[in-house]
Amino acid sequence: MQKKKSSLPIIHASLATLLLSLAIPALAHEGLANTLPRDGVTIQDSPAEIGIEFGGMMRITQFEVTGPNGPVPLDGQPGSEQVDRYFVKPSDTLSAGDYQVRWRGLSDDGHMMSDGFNFSVEP
Repeated sequence: MQKKKSSLPIIHASLATLLLSLAIPALAHEGLANTLPRDGVTIQDSPAEIGIEFGGMMRITQFEVTGPNGPVPLDGQPGSEQVDRYFVKPSDTLSAGDYQVRWRGLSDDGHMMSDGFNFSVEP
């Protein structure tokens, strides 16, 4: 009598292939590549620009800077165009303190993404 060969290795290989194919698009999102100022730095003077660069195209839907005195007014608002970098100028000189930048956007493949970074301004 001949033993049946198990189909378990084929099932495992098929499941692994399926999971990998589902994971690859998730890894392809246009992640944050660079910030200005750099995340976590302390700078001497108010920055001329605050912004982000991405590894691909992104449509920024929200970009906010908050500091020791609350929300920071910015020259420029997010638009409907896709960009690989987004920079704005603070309307006023930033005072000394800690600042948080929060952004949200739609990646090129339509997935919502959000992140942020921090920096400090010395007196």
